[in-house]
Amino acid sequence: MFTDIHSHILHGIDDGPENFEQSVLLLNEASRNGVKRIIATPHFHASRHGLDERLALAADRYSKLQNYILENNIPVSLLQGFEVRYFNGISRIDSLNKLCINGSKVLLLELDASNITEAVADEILDMSYSGYKVVLAHIERYTKLSGFKQIKRLIADGEVIAQCNADSFLSGCFGRAAQRLLKENMVSIIASDMHSLEHRPPNLKQAYEAIENKFGPKVKSRLIYKAENLFDMCL
Repeated sequence: MFTDIHSHILHGIDDGPENFEQSVLLLNEASRNGVKRIIATPHFHASRHGLDERLALAADRYSKLQNYILENNIPVSLLQGFEVRYFNGISRIDSLNKLCINGSKVLLLELDASNITEAVADEILDMSYSGYKVVLAHIERYTKLSGFKQIKRLIADGEVIAQCNADSFLSGCFGRAAQRLLKENMVSIIASDMHSLEHRPPNLKQAYEAIENKFGPKVKSRLIYKAENLFDMCL
């Protein structure tokens, strides 16, 4: 049983499924792939999205998919969150908890690849000090940026959780970075970041098999446990 904490499975809200039928196809494929728990994390960009409108749209799309799961006895538990793009002042907004997963204090945060500075790292640290559990999405994308050493320090100190995408262990330009981070014990969670059956499909099973072949069963088991534990934190 796998847990997927980063997915764009809701339809008509971002660059994931365009319609409900495509969302259902993703859900069923994930279930066949051994995924039993999924967190829906559509994008939230403060510069593009109004908070109230985004919350309402996500709630509507989540409700539709949740009803389908219940009505068809799909063996998948679904939670709602967001993949929040970092913005200046994020740690100081009163509504930050509304962007967290399922009313918890777990926040999936996407870094701005053009703006990883000491101030960004300090603000992430402020969120951690305020009791938020910050999960950094697809951390392998940022390793070549000058500010990454500050982010890496936060990971090493246990202030944030680092997530890598499953497809980085199967193919793609971020494979070496993902493997290096995992070897350095900097990665806690693997997630699909699924968007469609063609583009970033639900492929956790294949990624875990590749990780087991290269790093051994203990590493695979640790990653599976960490994802399960994070999901439990959001219940």
